[in-house]
Amino acid sequence: MKSSMRYKWMLLLVLFSLTPLVVMGIISFSISKSTLNDKATEYSEHLLNQTADNLDTRLGIYKDMLMQVLNNHEIVGMLRALDGTTPASYDVDSLSLTTKLSTIVAINQDVQSISFVSDKHYIKGIYRWSTRTPAEVEPFLATLKGGSNFRWYPTRYGTYVDSLNSQSTHVFSVAKQLYKISDDSPLKIVAVLDIREDVIKELVSKAVSNNRDLQSFVIDGGGRLVSYPDSGLIGRSVSEVLGQAGYEQLMRTGQEETRFPLGYKGDSLIVNAKKLHTNDWVVVNVISKAALYQDSNRLLQIFIFVGLLCIIFSVIAALVLANSITNPILKMIRLMRQVMSGELSVRYKAKSRHDEIDILGDNFNAMVVQIDGLLKAVYLEQDRKRMAELKALQAQINPHFLYNTLDIIKWTALIQKANNAAEMVSLLSRLLRISLGRGEETVTVEEEIEHVQCYLGIQKFRFNFKIDTIIEMDEDVRRLRTPKLILQPIVENAIIHAFGEMESGGMLRISCTKAPGNLLWFEVTDNGKGMDPVQACSLLDGQAREEKPGGIGLANVDERIKLICGKMYGLDLRSEPGKGTSIRIKLPLITDDTRGNH
Repeated sequence: MKSSMRYKWMLLLVLFSLTPLVVMGIISFSISKSTLNDKATEYSEHLLNQTADNLDTRLGIYKDMLMQVLNNHEIVGMLRALDGTTPASYDVDSLSLTTKLSTIVAINQDVQSISFVSDKHYIKGIYRWSTRTPAEVEPFLATLKGGSNFRWYPTRYGTYVDSLNSQSTHVFSVAKQLYKISDDSPLKIVAVLDIREDVIKELVSKAVSNNRDLQSFVIDGGGRLVSYPDSGLIGRSVSEVLGQAGYEQLMRTGQEETRFPLGYKGDSLIVNAKKLHTNDWVVVNVISKAALYQDSNRLLQIFIFVGLLCIIFSVIAALVLANSITNPILKMIRLMRQVMSGELSVRYKAKSRHDEIDILGDNFNAMVVQIDGLLKAVYLEQDRKRMAELKALQAQINPHFLYNTLDIIKWTALIQKANNAAEMVSLLSRLLRISLGRGEETVTVEEEIEHVQCYLGIQKFRFNFKIDTIIEMDEDVRRLRTPKLILQPIVENAIIHAFGEMESGGMLRISCTKAPGNLLWFEVTDNGKGMDPVQACSLLDGQAREEKPGGIGLANVDERIKLICGKMYGLDLRSEPGKGTSIRIKLPLITDDTRGNH
């Protein structure tokens, strides 16, 4: 009977060990295979989005650079004079024009050349096209039909010459028609900015450099390859890479993002594609399913090997431990249930065997002690988390404003011989002193008002805007304290959005008073273009993304105030289209004696 019971327990332990092992092995392999597929596809989509965003950002820089050229009075004047010459002089080498253009594009090594074409002229900017036949120039004249729109041209192989040497490279282009700056009338001259194709190839290769099984390239709206690892295929149809079926699938979809399986030359592929926001170009990622399942096949081999080891171990363990392991485990389960019910004073009493069960019991006792300690420490951890969130929010201030300001100070000093530089440096120094402070969360109302005055002074130098500013502050609020850096983002938001299209007549009023109920009110009012009340509410909900260079967003300010002062305080925004916007900041009365409680 004793022997029979022993073998029954051994058989039960073997069955209970092997059955879950086999089932879980099959399920785990299936799940792992699916997970590997999903993860690889998700990784491909992530790289696709990252590449598309990087390309959109880079193409936006080229558009801004071209606009710098088009908005330069001297360059436009030179082009009008050159375009007015006889056709025999169209190839004139204007050193002054080349110098001006070189100054603008010198900071960006991606640009190959800038040229200008009209119905009768080709005007060299930086490097001269080696061929300027009607067939070469005609496509760029199509930009004249698009009005003021930018027009993008896919990659071509171009040769550029000057008096010393020649260069041949793959380039893509962006073109835009010139307008008179005085009255915005068209000049019938097209500016063509040629950019090296290597720029796109470099951005794409960085994204996929760590995955040799992933192929990424760019096509235009007509399915031609704009950028491809094999430069010999640039300019050809994507059907030469993905076949006719792949070409038709990419051209048929009208969505911004698409994903589809594709069979090509005996290989199963997954194709992800995303259109750029800047133009009609499409970023395409291609990954082979065979590469995806390579890891899952290796995983299957590991599962089989581990399974065999577990079978052997289960038989031996069942034979040796069947009679000795049940009771200690049941005792441990009873203790665990007591802990789950909230009784943390229970302890496992180890026997003199000092085996794994006793070690497990010691670990169980240590775990119970640790849980008890963690429960006591959780409240302290919550307070630390609040402080960490506050510091994280304060760390989001965008540094672009500082960079742009320092850049303006530099050029102001060079152009105006330091007439205004000293004043700008002084304003910036005071602004930074208040911003950084002594590491405290709050400053006095007087310091916060001084901070926004410094910011307004700097903005007037940067943009020469004509906005009347009225600042009102009661004497009895000057020494009260307020969370720092709450006015500047609101004022910046008003300058950028409320007065962005106003040339004159703008007025900005900033006031600070005590209010009933032991409250401190800041109010920022403008007479700008205003906005829809629904849109105004969404700004404080964080649904609108108004983080522009120099600001941290109204929702951020509101959240930071609530973290420092409490959820009953914060921003109240009221606006009406055509009548302006009013933002009220509600704060508690904080003095030097009471600020430790906030």
